[in-house]
Amino acid sequence: MGINQALIEGLVDTRASMSIMATNVVKELGIMHLMASHETYKTTFGIMTQALRRIIKFPVKVGGIICQMIFLVVDTYSYDLLLGLDFLIKIKAIVDVEKGVIQVRNGLKMEVEVLPLNVMNML
Repeated sequence: MGINQALIEGLVDTRASMSIMATNVVKELGIMHLMASHETYKTTFGIMTQALRRIIKFPVKVGGIICQMIFLVVDTYSYDLLLGLDFLIKIKAIVDVEKGVIQVRNGLKMEVEVLPLNVMNML
């Protein structure tokens, strides 16, 4: 994924309702000034926890798609960036686990771009 002219490795998580960025990535990209208010969110395990901040309308490029995203900023070293359902809905993605691809609509022409998907069993 491209963020602020840098390539960041991230995860697409269909169980996550919101996209998340790790605090260390926010610091490395020099975008601490973009952080807004604190926010509470529920983890996959149903635990309520506090996000450090929220970044609003931040451009993300995945394949040929660029969109403005909202990220919760959390202290984690498990991943740099997690793209949730908010991202998949925004780019009108179709996730095909059997074929191992994510199909996205690119631009007003609605051309379909196919991106590789690495499926990991998290159980």
